Amino acid sequence: MKQSVSHYMMPGDTEASVRRVVADLGLDGIENLIYRETPAAHPVKQLTIGCHLAYFPVWMNFYLGKKEWYEKDFPTPEDRQRVFGGENVEAWLTKIRNNIHAALAEEPEYLVWHVADCRNLDIWTRQFQYSNREILEKTVEVYHQVEKEIPSHVQVLFENIFWPGLYQLDPAEVDYFFTLLGKDNVGIMLDTGHLMNTNLDLQTESDGADYVCQVVKNLGSMKSLVKGIHLSCSLSAEYQKATWGKVPDVINPTVIGHHIISIDQHRPFVTDAARRIVDTVEPEYLTHELFGREYGVPVEEVRIQLEGLKGIRD
Repeated sequence: MKQSVSHYMMPGDTEASVRRVVADLGLDGIENLIYRETPAAHPVKQLTIGCHLAYFPVWMNFYLGKKEWYEKDFPTPEDRQRVFGGENVEAWLTKIRNNIHAALAEEPEYLVWHVADCRNLDIWTRQFQYSNREILEKTVEVYHQVEKEIPSHVQVLFENIFWPGLYQLDPAEVDYFFTLLGKDNVGIMLDTGHLMNTNLDLQTESDGADYVCQVVKNLGSMKSLVKGIHLSCSLSAEYQKATWGKVPDVINPTVIGHHIISIDQHRPFVTDAARRIVDTVEPEYLTHELFGREYGVPVEEVRIQLEGLKGIRD
């Protein structure tokens, strides 16, 4: 099992400086956050284990050409250019392909692709426009239009979010999705915090570990699809209950961002709940995906979580 930390290479970062921090933590490298469309001037190939591709939280209406709906979230041509690269699906697919090429320049072993769709308003109302299966079906359509850019030796790991898509990793829907994909170099990147956010009964880390482990066990033989873990703790049930249906007067990127990070806390596990999850999954890759107090590798938070992993099987 290779352990990494999620990290976006800032302009002041160098491969040597980040490597020193990673080595001091006893990790193998980074999961490189690649949101750009052009390769980095100085790729960090020796440091990169995997790459996280750009995430499009709201895309179904644009992809399906439902202008009356997607203009509610992206009302101006500038908005659509910024998010989708233009006014049509081919422009968006080109943006995705460019992002994949930028990630592949880092020579990763795997790529991470989020599977979800949620309109801005629905972050509060939870009156979702599309079902899990509709999103899974269209995700496969999009993937099949760009998959030739990805070499067969690079794994593509699809990540669960706390909005419709892979959502709670229901076995029937996981089977449906991967049957449609029909590929060998694909799998699941299990995000523990995202999964915990789908259960509003969780109160403790132990509750969270029980829930995550049960979801994984329910997959049966499909557990082998879970190649990696984004490890973090999120116990936001009280916040979610308190804000459910309470739509703010103004919805803008700042308001949305605050709401999302209040739900998706990215805190380190401080107990052996982390070890129980990892021992159950037995992943190839383990990424510490944590929020720090400032930009850079969240050293203190990773160390806290590593304490909870003591005794883990290699």
